[in-house]
Amino acid sequence: MSNLSNPSTPRTPLRTLQADDMKRTPGGLSLDIVLTPALRPAPRSACKSTTSSPITSADITEKLSNAGSRREEVLQMRKENIDQKLAMVQGKKDEIINEKATKTKEELEAKQKATEANKSLIIQKTKDEVKAHLAKVEQKVKDLEVLTEAEKIAKKFALDADIMKVDEKRNEQLEKRMKEIQEHVDYVKTVSATQEMKKKSYLASLEQSLEKASKRKEEAVAKVVESAKEEEVKVEEARLRREKEGKAIQDKAKALLDEKSGKVEENQASKEEVFKTKVEERNRRADLVRQNKLKLEQDGGDLVPESA
Repeated sequence: MSNLSNPSTPRTPLRTLQADDMKRTPGGLSLDIVLTPALRPAPRSACKSTTSSPITSADITEKLSNAGSRREEVLQMRKENIDQKLAMVQGKKDEIINEKATKTKEELEAKQKATEANKSLIIQKTKDEVKAHLAKVEQKVKDLEVLTEAEKIAKKFALDADIMKVDEKRNEQLEKRMKEIQEHVDYVKTVSATQEMKKKSYLASLEQSLEKASKRKEEAVAKVVESAKEEEVKVEEARLRREKEGKAIQDKAKALLDEKSGKVEENQASKEEVFKTKVEERNRRADLVRQNKLKLEQDGGDLVPESA
């Protein structure tokens, strides 16, 4: 009887929590908790030593008390073991959560930086393309002006040479001049139509490029928004700024092209009017020369002043 309640009775050592006992699953960590075996060896049966003595109520009470003490000790040891394992699981869980949060934050920051870099590159590329195209348009306008001036000078020399032979080939030269004037008018119309078509094509291409760039930006922004909702306001502001800048560039390019086209049309109309005026003046002088010659042949009268 005394052996059952002796505190010096050896106990089975507690088994500590091992790393192999924890398994990571999609829902978190799972543990295989195995309770330790009995803390004390089973008590020896006292029947052999007390077969000759009867069991009294005091013995029964003592056995029940000892059994209750052992049960409470077992429950306390189990509770301590479970608390230790739960604390270790909670620590591991907190570590995994912190690691995942840090990794997610780094990925979001990397995506945000990549988006900003791509946005800057696309905007700069669009600006460079617009500048290059505007430079080409200005060069073509200058070439057209030089070509028109050269044609004007050539026609002036040809007209001066033809006036010296007005008596011989007056009708032929007039028809030729009128044909050249008509060809020049047709050429001016063709150039104007070509410039208009190029302007429309350029504006359409520019709008399409800006639309594609806007779509690519919106797709990138949508991906970032899916990863981090907190970046939605910043992305929206960036998109608005990008659309405003694109619209400003488009309006500027359109205004510049309209201004250049207007100047070209005005110059062509002015040059055409001057050319027609000179042709009419040459024809009038030719008529005066012819009338003077007829008068000289008929009655030898005074010549009509050529400058009249």
